[in-house]
Amino acid sequence: MALASLGMVLWQVPQHSTVSPVDEYVYIDYLAKVPDQLVVHRGEDVGAYARSYLACNGVRVLGSFPPDMCTTPALNDDPRLPNSGMTSADLYTPLYFVATRAMAQPLVSLGVVDLTDAGRISGWVWLAAAAILLYLSLRRWKVPIVVASGVSLLMVGSLPAYWSNTYVSTDATGLFSGALMLFAATLVVERKKFSIFLFTASAILLPLFKLQNIMAVGAAALFLLIAAGVNAFRTSSSMRSRVKGFLIDAWTRTAAVALIGAVVAQVLWMIIRDLIAVGPAPDQGISTPISIKSLVGEFFKYIPGVGTGALDPNGFGFGAWLAAVIMTWAIVGGVFGLLLGARKGSHAEALALASVAVALVAGPILAIALVITNGFYFTMPARYGISLLPFFLACLALLFARKAWLGYLMPVIAIVSYIAVLRIPAG
Repeated sequence: MALASLGMVLWQVPQHSTVSPVDEYVYIDYLAKVPDQLVVHRGEDVGAYARSYLACNGVRVLGSFPPDMCTTPALNDDPRLPNSGMTSADLYTPLYFVATRAMAQPLVSLGVVDLTDAGRISGWVWLAAAAILLYLSLRRWKVPIVVASGVSLLMVGSLPAYWSNTYVSTDATGLFSGALMLFAATLVVERKKFSIFLFTASAILLPLFKLQNIMAVGAAALFLLIAAGVNAFRTSSSMRSRVKGFLIDAWTRTAAVALIGAVVAQVLWMIIRDLIAVGPAPDQGISTPISIKSLVGEFFKYIPGVGTGALDPNGFGFGAWLAAVIMTWAIVGGVFGLLLGARKGSHAEALALASVAVALVAGPILAIALVITNGFYFTMPARYGISLLPFFLACLALLFARKAWLGYLMPVIAIVSYIAVLRIPAG
């Protein structure tokens, strides 16, 4: 899995001649500023390195900037720059950028690549860690090696991995977050030593890399709550005893503490952001009125939309289209197939229920939270649900593991998807 992740990134990064339209410009700026100021502030101007890189390389899909912006570095208030030269990356803690800079700096110091490509290459570490954790989780669920390997490879060779782990992007932490929460939840139900600490610590830390990673925390916590509820139902006969048993169950307490801890950590970061701000946030021109219709649309965004990556795959050749089709069917078939086919009251059924439920409610909850915290709403992209993908794929693995002959199809499907993503045209 590590070699497949490294191969994916090393093949694709040299082909990225432009900046990703998915906020990479401000992420590059944050990455460049880490050694000097650690964190970027609301109202802060984007620095010279990122402005020059953007002006000289252009933006994928959107095109190039006027040549004079490259020969004469663009001014902070140049209206031709996104947000008139102001950053929008103040939303993020420095955790992802510090970790990425630490991984990128040796390549920069040795003169192998520039800072941007070094940051992009570091995406393989996040991807490899995610694939290994997913594999280890599936093996603990007694999934055969061939299926566990195939599903992990399918995640590596996917459009979400392409857009998130071959560019500088906070989304690089998404697959890792989902895989780590799945692994931690698996250890908790196995009652392994220190598993509750790992689960709680991960739940608090991972959303600090990116708020949307809290979806993985929600899925893992709901899985534990459902499993605790099943235990209480089976061990007691009266409703009162069942409720009491559920409330005092260690899995219930673990899920509650993890969710509360994740929310408290986000509130603390919001307070810090306000205290260190140097000006108002830029108007990004993306806010729209929130309505019942828009909230309903958020319910159905992540199944199977997360599988298509950051942008419409139809604009990136046959390879992207094929990878999107494969992942779409993998998500829908895996989640709903397991939901219908799993034994009633089993942990497999609990996993499928938790995955579907969080995928449905996370969008509206996140939209409302966005309005409360930032004062505006915008139609959120499906890529925000990337941390749920390891849960969806775990459902697929458990479904395929039910039939021995079916399991051998998984590596074939994964290899086809991997090759398809490698064939996405340079840009």
